Amino acid sequence: MKKKQETEEAGQADQSGGQQPEEKKRTVPENLLYWMRTLYRESPGFVWLYLAGCGVAVGISLLGVYMPSVLVADITEGGSVRSILGDLAVLGGGLVCLYLLSNWLERTKGILGSRIGQRQALQAADLALETNYDNIERADFPEEIWQLVDRHMWSRDYNTGFLEAFAAVLTAVVGMILYTGMLSGLSLWILLLVIAGTALNYVVGIRCNKWDARNRHKWITLDYKMVYLSRSTSTYEASKDVHLYWMPPWLRKMFNRELKQRLHYTVRQQGNYFLVSAVNGFSQMVWEGAAYLYLIYLVCEGRLDAAGFVLYIGVVRGFAGWCGSIVQAIRQLHEKASYVEEQRHFFDKLQRGREKEKEGLVLAAGHVPEISFEHVTFRYDGSQTPVLKDLNLTLKPGENLALVGLNGAGKTTFIKLLCGFYDPTEGKILIDGVDRSRYSKDSWLKYFSGVFQDAELFPMSLEENLALGTAPDSGEGSGEEKAAGRKAGAEPKQHNAQSRRQEQHNDQENHGTHMDACLKMADLEDKIKKLPQGLKTMFGKESYEDAADFSGGEMQKLMLARALYKEAPLLVLDEPTAALDPLMESELYQKYRRFSEHKTTVFISHRLASTRFCDRILLMEDGGVAESGTHEELLERDGKYAWMFRLQSKYYQKKEAQKEAGLEGEEVEREI
Repeated sequence: MKKKQETEEAGQADQSGGQQPEEKKRTVPENLLYWMRTLYRESPGFVWLYLAGCGVAVGISLLGVYMPSVLVADITEGGSVRSILGDLAVLGGGLVCLYLLSNWLERTKGILGSRIGQRQALQAADLALETNYDNIERADFPEEIWQLVDRHMWSRDYNTGFLEAFAAVLTAVVGMILYTGMLSGLSLWILLLVIAGTALNYVVGIRCNKWDARNRHKWITLDYKMVYLSRSTSTYEASKDVHLYWMPPWLRKMFNRELKQRLHYTVRQQGNYFLVSAVNGFSQMVWEGAAYLYLIYLVCEGRLDAAGFVLYIGVVRGFAGWCGSIVQAIRQLHEKASYVEEQRHFFDKLQRGREKEKEGLVLAAGHVPEISFEHVTFRYDGSQTPVLKDLNLTLKPGENLALVGLNGAGKTTFIKLLCGFYDPTEGKILIDGVDRSRYSKDSWLKYFSGVFQDAELFPMSLEENLALGTAPDSGEGSGEEKAAGRKAGAEPKQHNAQSRRQEQHNDQENHGTHMDACLKMADLEDKIKKLPQGLKTMFGKESYEDAADFSGGEMQKLMLARALYKEAPLLVLDEPTAALDPLMESELYQKYRRFSEHKTTVFISHRLASTRFCDRILLMEDGGVAESGTHEELLERDGKYAWMFRLQSKYYQKKEAQKEAGLEGEEVEREI
């Protein structure tokens, strides 16, 4: 029910992404320059390592070409053994030193690249955590963020590959200039033949790169679908359904369907690779064959000696190697530029609508604010139909308010506006008479706690799950605090250290006492005591073998204990008992009622009997309030609320009659 309601109310937000005007796509040079500046800000030394590698690569190439010709010349000219060994020691030793330096550069670049990738992945995660809620609700958000994190964390060539390609272009340009000067005295047409083959390789490679860029997102989506299907067969939550309903054949069919589509792209991709390799091999065969024939002709004519033959063969091959290197590097830069464009586009979407510097809201301890909706209308981006229409409503301090109504009436959207996840399209929301837009959303959200239908615990200890970062720090102060004390000339004194330890001890005691009280109120005290490690017990069977398991009712109690621990003045209960039986539901509602004293509580439920404890009930319909009053007042009015209540009561009365007759679970003849 809850998922269907959110789909009806917020589904328009998913569609809005395709209706927004497309942003101007940045050029390849713009993206490359942007990423170069980004990497240089992250680590200037990382960039300089690659620039140093350019000189090392050119040196290795020149020595590799020059050394064989020198040795051949020494031998053919009758040089002494000492002279030959001396040339070999000098040139070979220089080559060995350059190779050692190149190896050190590669290892160092790998280490720095991994560190930078991890930092960038954390930056992407931080940006995703701080983005507006409407970005998170987009259907493509999970896929985009995980692609980005995966690219930074595990695809090591994202940063290193970019700089390697850039360095390869720079190295190739320098090498081509040097080798062009060496080849200019040989034959211009061989040089032009090599350049023509290189140009052909470039054209074919760029066409294949463009096809990859157009279709990459398609096969990545298929990959994620197959990963999801694979995990569905082994997760702790899904394993019971998979076995109970014999789902392996269906899952296998779905996986094979996605795999068939993925193979279609794989075959085309491999075909592109083959085409590039074939064109490269053909052009290399042409120019290399022509160069060999020409040089052999010069040797036969006596215009070139053996040492010159070896030298020019090395120069021609080296020049062709630089040409091939620059083509491959430019292809890689085109590919990296498309990745950078995807990342920048995603970051632009995350940053769209971010708040500028706003005042932080500060409420006095124990103060519960009055919240007013004044002519509030809200529609999701890209939708013409408002979900809420000219809503006027005031929540009095300490009031228990219930929202009821059919799916799509606007209840969940109202909660999103109340919590500050969204801002009104029209109208305003006042906090003690002050427009909420004046305050930052983070400062407003800290005064909320909530219990929702979809309970979410994280793979960490129960204590951490219940406190969620609000537990006192057990350390002895941050490094900044200690440094500030030393800078001010304050020597750490023994009584100051003892005072800090005493304060931390008191905080820990208060934390433990408060946590125990919350567990007791949530009726979880006995359950926690039975666990071998108590509150230190880990949650999450998929992450920890000895993790605890909880029933649906116990999960809801844990959510209640979490809300209790935060002690916020505003409480949201969005169908927290939808998956529970009526007896468990009634028990939890009694706890919520005791907990909601001296707090403003907004409660959503489809079970109208659970709203009796509320001070006011709003029946929402078509984005507005159709009926308002207490439970008794609405029944006396005999409107739609009364009709819905009688309909549900009749159902529960029939169930009760079945139970008393011993026919619970049996189908009862329908009244005619």
